[in-house]
Amino acid sequence: MKLFLKSLLTLFFAITTIFFALRLTPGDPVERLLGPEAKVEEVHKVRADFGLDKSIPAQYVDFAEGILTFDLGKSYVKKKPVVNLIQEHLSPTLVLALISIILATPIGVIVGVVAAVKKSKLPDTSIRVLTLTLLSFPIFSLAPMLVLVFSIWLGIFPVSQWLSYKHMVIPVVTLVLPLSSVIVRVMRNKYLEEESQLWVLVLNAKGLSSRAVIYRLIKICMPTILNVVAIQLSVVLAGTVITETIFDIPGLGSLLFEAINNRDYPLVQGVIAYSTVIYMLVYVMVDYVNEKLDPRIA
Repeated sequence: MKLFLKSLLTLFFAITTIFFALRLTPGDPVERLLGPEAKVEEVHKVRADFGLDKSIPAQYVDFAEGILTFDLGKSYVKKKPVVNLIQEHLSPTLVLALISIILATPIGVIVGVVAAVKKSKLPDTSIRVLTLTLLSFPIFSLAPMLVLVFSIWLGIFPVSQWLSYKHMVIPVVTLVLPLSSVIVRVMRNKYLEEESQLWVLVLNAKGLSSRAVIYRLIKICMPTILNVVAIQLSVVLAGTVITETIFDIPGLGSLLFEAINNRDYPLVQGVIAYSTVIYMLVYVMVDYVNEKLDPRIA
């Protein structure tokens, strides 16, 4: 119940913040939609149709009532219900995010363990330098570099679109590289921290094989890794906005980017609300899995 209430509060603060942030941002959605040549009477009529002629508190009440009834309104520009637009664009974003997380997690865990086992040796140093380098590149710099190498120079993968598995490779790699780098560094540090504990010395003294000790250490480290993955999900979802825009992927990220440019209030609010709900659901699942892995957390 405590986690459920915390999730509701998170959703409330997220949608409230985006509601007021949009209305405090310079730019009129009606003027942007109709253009500078529009007549004053036409502007007033459209503002009334959109409910923008009301005070901001009154608009917020209407918005809150819509959230409670699962009615996110209609897009100003696309003239379609926001829920329908989100459903149309949800699949590519979920596929992109899920594949990235599914690939990045085991890669990060394995490489992190290798770095920890080979502490202060060449593999460890190389891995730390590589992960730090990857984390130094923001997605909007990393994506064009990957396109330049693998699409333009080598011609292995397509530049954009979302038509086949080949079109997924570079966008997925763009998200996997920084995410796995974070997991590698966390896994290495957590592994070394646990390795210095007394219970590990006891296992070694009992003659337990190195493989069995490593397996137990990985299991102990997994709740921390899962929490990192859950936290990084927000980074992945934010990264999809840039990735989908660069690679012309018809997902929620590109839809949100377009909606922000058009000052499409209902669409921006709807996408943010959906993203927040997805994030909360993942966090609830992570908490559940953590309790199964380590009953002390419960």
